[in-house]
Amino acid sequence: MKRFFLLIALLSLPWSAKSADRPVVSLLTCESGGELYSTFGHSALRVCYPATGQDLVFNFGLFDFGTPNFYWKFMRGKLQYMLGIQYMEDFMAQYRYEGRHVKEQVLSLDSSQTSAIVERLQFLHLPANRYYYYSFLYKNCTSELRDLIFPLVQAEVERFKGISAGVTDRDLINDYITGWTKFGISLILGSGLDKEISVYQSMFLPQNLFRGIRSMDNGGKPMVEKEHVLHDSATESKKSSFAAVVVSPLFVLSLLLAGVLAGFFAKRFGKAFSNGYLVVISLLGVVLGGIILITEHRELYMNYNLLWCNPLFGLVAIASFKGWKKTERMLSALSLVLLSILQLIWALDVQYAHPGFVVIVLTLALIFLSRIFARPAPKEPAQKQMSSGSR
Repeated sequence: MKRFFLLIALLSLPWSAKSADRPVVSLLTCESGGELYSTFGHSALRVCYPATGQDLVFNFGLFDFGTPNFYWKFMRGKLQYMLGIQYMEDFMAQYRYEGRHVKEQVLSLDSSQTSAIVERLQFLHLPANRYYYYSFLYKNCTSELRDLIFPLVQAEVERFKGISAGVTDRDLINDYITGWTKFGISLILGSGLDKEISVYQSMFLPQNLFRGIRSMDNGGKPMVEKEHVLHDSATESKKSSFAAVVVSPLFVLSLLLAGVLAGFFAKRFGKAFSNGYLVVISLLGVVLGGIILITEHRELYMNYNLLWCNPLFGLVAIASFKGWKKTERMLSALSLVLLSILQLIWALDVQYAHPGFVVIVLTLALIFLSRIFARPAPKEPAQKQMSSGSR
């Protein structure tokens, strides 16, 4: 029944937007949630008709977990998000249930701007237009609203594009993530995120769009008519516990480094341990390289982490296992060259170096140096053969 009345509401939008019952358009900004996909918050657009009581939310952040091959499509950049429409009461019920802070900015729009937004939303909600391929930086629930609101005042688009944010996409993302999540995201995202961006681009995040709209000028008056909180949720301060430190990437990777160092004094154990380390890193490189090859997420391109997360390192372990000493030294020397190039990339800030990556590279460098300068095993003295003469 709700869907039926929602359809009736949608059919009435064309004439409602032009009648005396002009809608009030608001930007809704929601704080971070507990799930990974909600870590960065959410944005939606509210269109409310005070006279008729229609109160709708246009939400670009909807997707279907039941989509066949969901994770495979997401990894390839082929997962379709969609523009959906919800009743305001249903939208708020979800965020109250999740205990997430929601604030509203009522936009100060004239009649032509209001009609332009409503008509554009109607067009985008047509079955042929409502689906889009998600991109975390360039096409998401927040950037879609930015690209809907800002063109109402084209001069503001140019102004915000001309102002440097003084940060990179990576800086903004790192403010929201910690632990192994930060390690994994830092690993998979390429160097394109390490360039300074404009304020306009920074508004791919909900909080940044919230601040951008607040400072936007609309024909000599503020774009935001008023702001208020729809649902207040006290954010708990995140305290680092002992358990969190123990399982942190830096601590775990440092333990592995200590294991490699200890292995230098226990030859048999040490060789097997360091070879296992090389195999794990090389397999990780195979996975990372495969994802980059098949994906259309341009955020993953130009990823110099492949210099340390490299399938080549597995060949060093194979050569060691086979006893091919010259091949092992040659491959170890080549691997050190790759790690040296990476140091230059990090020094020039071409790509972000997670502290865990630094520990891994140090561990790898020690392994390769030990293989290059390893002393050959002492040869056992040849036993003298005893011969008996015949009489």
